[in-house]
Amino acid sequence: MSPRDETDPCAEIRRWASSGAMALTGHRDGPPQLVAGAPATAVRESLRALSTTATAMGLDTTRLPDERLIGERAAAMGLTRGGRVSPGGACRLLDAADGTVALTLSRPDDFASLSALLSRDIDDEPWAAVTAWCRDHSADDIVDRATLLGLAAGTVDHTLPGTRPPRAEPRPGTRTGPPLVVDLSSLWAGPLCAHLLFLVGAHVVDAKSTTRPDPGAEAAPAFHGLLRDGTRRWTTDFTTAAGRSKLRDLLLQADIVIEASRPRALEQLGIDAAAITAESGGTWVSITAYGRAHNRIGYGDDVAAAAGLLGDGPVFAADAIADPLTGCHAAAAALDAWSAGTSGVVDISMYDVVRSTRAPLPDAQVVRDGDGWAVDLGDRLVPVAEPATRQASR
Repeated sequence: MSPRDETDPCAEIRRWASSGAMALTGHRDGPPQLVAGAPATAVRESLRALSTTATAMGLDTTRLPDERLIGERAAAMGLTRGGRVSPGGACRLLDAADGTVALTLSRPDDFASLSALLSRDIDDEPWAAVTAWCRDHSADDIVDRATLLGLAAGTVDHTLPGTRPPRAEPRPGTRTGPPLVVDLSSLWAGPLCAHLLFLVGAHVVDAKSTTRPDPGAEAAPAFHGLLRDGTRRWTTDFTTAAGRSKLRDLLLQADIVIEASRPRALEQLGIDAAAITAESGGTWVSITAYGRAHNRIGYGDDVAAAAGLLGDGPVFAADAIADPLTGCHAAAAALDAWSAGTSGVVDISMYDVVRSTRAPLPDAQVVRDGDGWAVDLGDRLVPVAEPATRQASR
């Protein structure tokens, strides 16, 4: 990929249209949409950086996917675009008194918290009640109250970042051969990071507590099977002293640890990332919604909306797009840090990753193309592809 391709808006349009993400962006009964950003190019850049580092380490990169991975979860789950309702259905864009907020209600406890959020009993349909309540409150007030209750919410920021931070070039590595990766994460971003490292030859251990199943496996078993393809399953009871001791021993053996919890969650288990890496010399990849310094939860849809990566309307951009953007970025950062001999915690904010992809909305029209849609670039039509997914081999 040439430097010109990285900044060429037509190149981004082609990638966005072919990735399956564009087909997931827009109103259900309207055309698919372009977005104000270059997310498909960002995925490609991350995968290229990962490939460059892996090649320097003597690893095989022929199995790496491309930007079509953005639409893989939607393809596996049969999701479609839904406008102000995310393709997965758990997140919605709601009008506040002074703006727009994105709110995710995906767990039973989230709906149970709505009475506290609205300061009243909810007898009607939950989403209708919270939609009406939001109209009378400022966006900041909504997000502040939601955060206190442990709900995932964000104020939609339509402003563009002042400067796009440059992507660091891979450094000359001091380590070669496949690393041992221990993945404590669930859902999408963390498992995707582990999956990409596995595809370049890493030995990946999926470490979980017997008392806390992975919600990603329950919600999308076929997609979960793809991301866990070829990894080793390791379980113990994190709630017992013996289980926590076993977990610590495993983490000390790891070259790379991947986790996506707020720091206090691991601290409650007696796990200190800085102490582990100081003893092991390994690299710890910490993926959080807004960075380790912020005690906020967030998911792929609400974080992407808060970061301003949206279609016109606004409508959601693709399916939980902060997850694949972050997973690809984290994989490249993890292998780069470990290969260069860097020990310590790599703090990755999903919000910051998404913000770095923001750019002006491309100037192009979406038109009918037979039974489908295409982007009219003036001299040619670029078909809008439906989401597709790879198949697990094991």
